[in-house]
Amino acid sequence: MSNPAQTDLRITSAADILAALPAMIGFTPHNSIVAILLASETTRKTFVRAVIRSDAADGAAPAADIAAAASRQDVDAAILVAVADAGRTVSALQGIDGIRDHLKDAGIEVHRALHTFELTAGAVFSDLDSADGGIIPDPASSEVAAAQVLSGRAIESDRTVVEHRFDQGEEIPESVGLRAAALLGDDFLAATFEELAATVYAREIPSETIVSRVGITLSRSPLDVRDAYLRLAIYGEQHALEAMTHIARGLRGTARAQALTIAAYFAYLGGDGAAAGIAIDAARRTADNVGAEVPSFTTLLDRALRAGFEPENLRELIPSAETVEKSTGATLTG
Repeated sequence: MSNPAQTDLRITSAADILAALPAMIGFTPHNSIVAILLASETTRKTFVRAVIRSDAADGAAPAADIAAAASRQDVDAAILVAVADAGRTVSALQGIDGIRDHLKDAGIEVHRALHTFELTAGAVFSDLDSADGGIIPDPASSEVAAAQVLSGRAIESDRTVVEHRFDQGEEIPESVGLRAAALLGDDFLAATFEELAATVYAREIPSETIVSRVGITLSRSPLDVRDAYLRLAIYGEQHALEAMTHIARGLRGTARAQALTIAAYFAYLGGDGAAAGIAIDAARRTADNVGAEVPSFTTLLDRALRAGFEPENLRELIPSAETVEKSTGATLTG
């Protein structure tokens, strides 16, 4: 689930809806079913509450979860879009029907159901209910795309580009951090937190030493130490996400799974549900690959994402500066 920036942007036509999808999700969907959940204010203004993407191959399997998320979000209506090539169209349309039925049972009307083979400029689309159709304008030129770019969020050409952000990189040996631990002694934990916070605040790339030191704290410390990293969100979710994603690339095992989960949390807070879900999947795979238990926080975030919890509802998990100081000894600004 993604929560696009709620602005006063107006999307009135089916063509505009399709052109705006890549910006809403964060990447151009292929062989996907997209549910755009709509809510109305007392002023009769309708806005996008959330956007949920599923694989076309899954058909109607996610329908119940989508309807449940829509109900929790106080959604009034929905727009369903199938972006599927010839080989996946039947499955995608079956998914559209299944989602429509579950939404109807929840008292939510489907305003439009659309299909296109691809989301590119000049592609043809059709309305599944009226048999009308049209041409998709350039998604890169949509008003929503401009708003997303101005907010600092990238719009990728494909989901795999987002997946690659969370791939493993070159491993940073634990010995790098252990040398720092030997020098810092009892100040190791506090200094690690303070230096990482300063790095995020300055929008810099964490050094190899910081990466290794964070990995040590994530694999060998109590959960309140892991939770203390959530405080980095106060310096900007996107900056914190970029730093923790970089850190996760250099780690392995439990430490990497924890770092990916923290990165997922920052993505979630920033309204990038697609990146959050991909990071959660990467965390699960990492834990499974080493025979470790999936972190409890990974499971919590996954459930929240599938249930359609608003990002703001998870903001209360950010610990106070006093709590971070108590658990790590670090004195953080802000």
